[in-house]
Amino acid sequence: MNDNSKKISDFLDLYYSLENANPFQRFMYNTRLSFCVCLELAKAQYSNKASSFEKLCSTIPKNFGSRASIQNILNLGLKSNFFIKVQSKKDKRVQDIKVKDELLKYIEIWIKMHTGVFDPAITVEKEKAS
Repeated sequence: MNDNSKKISDFLDLYYSLENANPFQRFMYNTRLSFCVCLELAKAQYSNKASSFEKLCSTIPKNFGSRASIQNILNLGLKSNFFIKVQSKKDKRVQDIKVKDELLKYIEIWIKMHTGVFDPAITVEKEKAS
């Protein structure tokens, strides 16, 4: 087995092991849309900003999922007790949505696992734009 084949094999083993992972991790990795929703919510929390259904719909590209799909993911996350709703401090009519604080550790694990992984791709994209 050559080096690239071994790396792919290791990655697939890790990816397939998510079936036995924490329920939040399984939820997060279930679809690319659920992954983006979780990361967008976490990004807002780490930035001390609010995130709502409308903000998610305006941020996540339309080809990743419709408004209804985003709403379904949020509803499932709320029902599964992964997310919480908090009344907006700026607008009492808006419900901000957050990942439960104790589940942010799984986002932090993802960050640690992928630190440096995307750097070459980001560099290539920046060079293309120049």
